[in-house]
Amino acid sequence: MTYTAILTPGEDGWICAQIAEVPEAISQGRTPEQAKTNVTEALRLALDWRRDEGEPLPERAQVTVRVPITRAFGRAH
Repeated sequence: MTYTAILTPGEDGWICAQIAEVPEAISQGRTPEQAKTNVTEALRLALDWRRDEGEPLPERAQVTVRVPITRAFGRAH
């Protein structure tokens, strides 16, 4: 299953990351790559918790479109 990661540049230079369909899966990193790695781990932990508690796993709720983010992060990814 695929979920949507949203990366947002923070004012302090860190990259904030969250999973759109799993609001408790949030993290950050100094680079987009680190933020993606960290939020992937947060997602795994959130889904493990939901499974252990008998909570349903969320369905994918958005369509992902790739766009260059040169202005936000200084280079295209």
